[in-house]
This record gives sequence, structure tokens and C-alpha cells, in this order.
Amino acid sequence: MRVRVLLFGPLAELYGAREESLDLPVAATAADVHRHYRERDPRIGDLGKSLHIAVNQVIADPSHSLAPGDEVALLPPVCGGTETAESDLIDLVESPLETYPWRQHFTKIDADFGAVASFEGLVRKDLLNREDPVVALAFDAYRPMAIASLRELAKAARQRWPLQSVVLLHRLGHVNAGEICVVAAVAAGHREEAFAACKFLIDTLKATVPLWKKEIAASTSRWVEGVLLPAAKQSCGI
Repeated sequence: MRVRVLLFGPLAELYGAREESLDLPVAATAADVHRHYRERDPRIGDLGKSLHIAVNQVIADPSHSLAPGDEVALLPPVCGGTETAESDLIDLVESPLETYPWRQHFTKIDADFGAVASFEGLVRKDLLNREDPVVALAFDAYRPMAIASLRELAKAARQRWPLQSVVLLHRLGHVNAGEICVVAAVAAGHREEAFAACKFLIDTLKATVPLWKKEIAASTSRWVEGVLLPAAKQSCGI
């Protein structure tokens, strides 16, 4: 049978492709996909021990049985399906966030709120490392799963605080030092809950959304080692 395999971040760079078709035996499992890529290029090294596999955009156990036409995604540890509420703005953006009109979003929603708290994360200029400073970051994402994770994060924040609107935006692609790479903002009735919810969103985003980043320095580059996705603590490493 044939499945569609998606590769992200350092894996896409290692294998030279973001998407491939893979022919497998009829009774193949998610672990067989992982085994194929580990045997294909031993340079995967220790990264292969911490990969997760998502089947049709859901984290799967290594023993998960595959079916013809399945979409199988190999997910490195991330760098730091619910519907979005109509008043929320959630997206992955390839254009500069400096000019993205997300603040206007709050003026368009039909809601009564007295506070807006926002956080804008910048790519640090890394002035301390003068020998080989970071000049940019490159972000990659499993877009369908990342959007779903952001929606779940917004839902979790709404369950903890009475929020009127949530904005979650993240850049993809090349982002220069000094530019905005992520925005988290909320509209709420009072400042205390707005501050708390905004902090929760940005802190949790880094550990739960399938995003990967590559540090681009003046003379070198490297994929930043990430953390395991919370939905799948069991590695596919064999």
C-alpha cells in the first residue's frame, strides 16, 4: 500500500523533501515509516529517538495500523480539530507581522471588554555572541496540526478566563533579527485576567504547537533542539 509522508524542520532538510510517497506492506504500522527513514539515512542519529508520528493529523502510537492513502507526518520535538470562536484570529503568517492588522481585529468584534493585553515576540539580535551572532530564524510548521493546536490553546484559555477574543499569530519562513515572530493577544473584561491569559497563551504555545525553528548565524546554522509534544510522550524510536 502507499501512504503520503510529510517531513518538517530538520527532517525535511536532511532528506531533501517535504513530502514523499512511500510504498509499505499491507500490514504496516507507524513504526515501519519511522524505521524506513532511520535506515535510509543514519545521519538522523539521536533525533530519530524522539520523533513522533501523526497519522491523518493525530499523534499516533508506533503500533498504529496504517491504511492506503493515510497522511503520515514525522514530527521532531517542537521548539519551544476544535472550531475557532468567531471572535478569534488564529493564523500562521508568511508576511511581516509588523504590518499585519491584528489590532484592528479587536475593533471589529461585537463584544464588551475593558482590557487588551498583548505580547509580541522578537527574534533576538544575540549581541552577546559577537563571534557568530544569530541574524535570523527560519520557522517551519505542520500547518493543519499547528492551526488545530492553536485553536485548542485558545479554547483552553477561554475555559480558564472570561475572554472576549483571542489573537494567536506566528511567522513562518525566514524572520530577520529584530522582527516580530509571534503575537499573542486577548480582549477581556479586566486587566488581571487579560494579563494572566496572555502569559498563559505564549508560555503554552512554545511547548504544544508543532513548530520548528532554525537559527541562522553569520557563518553557521542549526535547528534548535525542541521539547516533546505533550500528546505523545512515547517515542517512536526502536
